[in-house]
Amino acid sequence: MKKTPIIEDNSPGEEAEIQRQIAEDSDVAEISPTARVLKRGRPAGQTKEQVTVRLDKDVLAALKRPDPKGWQTRLNAVLRSGLKL
Repeated sequence: MKKTPIIEDNSPGEEAEIQRQIAEDSDVAEISPTARVLKRGRPAGQTKEQVTVRLDKDVLAALKRPDPKGWQTRLNAVLRSGLKL
């Protein structure tokens, strides 16, 4: 079994040297105290719900014309229009 090496904290001198190098590095940018962290994924409180639906092949083909990207958005628009929402 492999033993995990013990990692010790930096000495005060080593820590000071690390901080000096960080301060001198032009690639390090200061982060504004007012900066916000951008969250990934679906936004909280979304109004959409994931469902599974079976469509006829010709209906799906029509929704994917002329571009297959965005077919779900087009389906949503057609349903809204048909349901008068």
